[in-house]
Amino acid sequence: MKIVIAMDSFKGSASSLEAGTAVKKGIQLGMRHSQAIEILPVADGGEGTVEAFITGTSGSIETAEVTGPFEKKVNARYGLLNNLAILEVAETSGITLVKKADLDPWQATSYGLGELLRKLIKTGHRHFLIGLGGSATNDGGLGMLQALGYRFLKKNGEAIPRSVCEIEHIESVDDSLVPKELADCHFTIASDVTNPLWGKHGATAVYGPQKGVRSADIAKFDALLQHFSAITKEYLKQEFSQIAGAGAAGGLGFAILAYLNGKITPGFQLLAKEKHFEEKIEACDLVITGEGRLDAQSVMGKVPSSLAKITQKYNKPLIVIAGSTSDDAYQCNDHGIDAFFSIIHRIGTEEELLQPAVTTESIQQTAEQLFRFYQTMKAL
Repeated sequence: MKIVIAMDSFKGSASSLEAGTAVKKGIQLGMRHSQAIEILPVADGGEGTVEAFITGTSGSIETAEVTGPFEKKVNARYGLLNNLAILEVAETSGITLVKKADLDPWQATSYGLGELLRKLIKTGHRHFLIGLGGSATNDGGLGMLQALGYRFLKKNGEAIPRSVCEIEHIESVDDSLVPKELADCHFTIASDVTNPLWGKHGATAVYGPQKGVRSADIAKFDALLQHFSAITKEYLKQEFSQIAGAGAAGGLGFAILAYLNGKITPGFQLLAKEKHFEEKIEACDLVITGEGRLDAQSVMGKVPSSLAKITQKYNKPLIVIAGSTSDDAYQCNDHGIDAFFSIIHRIGTEEELLQPAVTTESIQQTAEQLFRFYQTMKAL
């Protein structure tokens, strides 16, 4: 039996590779005979993008100290593969870098991403792949652009500080401090998000609440982002705010599309092509995937549904091992997911259950019991 394990990360608890390794150990404990098992780290542009692209290649993972989402310094990982630098917002401005109680979208900044880009540009890098997912920010990419040298000026000519609150005071854009080398750089955004920058389906309305945006503040954020897009349109003579994906990572998609001439590519598709997922799935007997929470939205472009399209094409069974499942998760069975299982085996607080050691142990135990059952049924 040939098994492909392609687990997404369990945000803040287990990386794609760690989750995949836990499943593999569980299978080996649950099966009497050894199996051919291949782990394919996956990501859709969010947490684990760097690891997913670099694993199994001649590339390397490096670290650099940058400004985190709330000004404290963080060590951000990034990948180098041939002439490509691979970054992810989750490492510089990620929601998992802070405690849930400390989330504050009015103060969160994407400045660290711009810092890292500027450092890499200074050392000669010109081709970038940026995973947009798992951000704690909703600043429209303001911080990133400021770190790259863009100055957003008030009516009196002074530059605004790096705070989303200050966007309302922007009257013009000054690019005199932007490195000339930036014009020679190429940016690809890895993201499966299709939301515009603002509006009822925009960055704030859809993703803001999980970053701490209160319902009463959604309209305020939208007004700020709408003003930012209007100033940008005046500066660049082109509208970018309603492009699909502009709302990714709290509007970072918009900033990269507009100011860096970036291009958006669905994160999973990019990785699947690079890592030859189709060929490997066609040659296997079973695919196991998973994510932190499985719900009806999992069939809307997330990793499980993206894999389901491939497994259905080659008539391969697909099983999901998830951190938790919602009441509407059963809808996934109608979209190519043959069965799903939750790893929660005991009562505990959210903080206890999300500890990395607990998560990986629970993934392993679930996989072991699943394959013990499989072996028992096979023997009947």
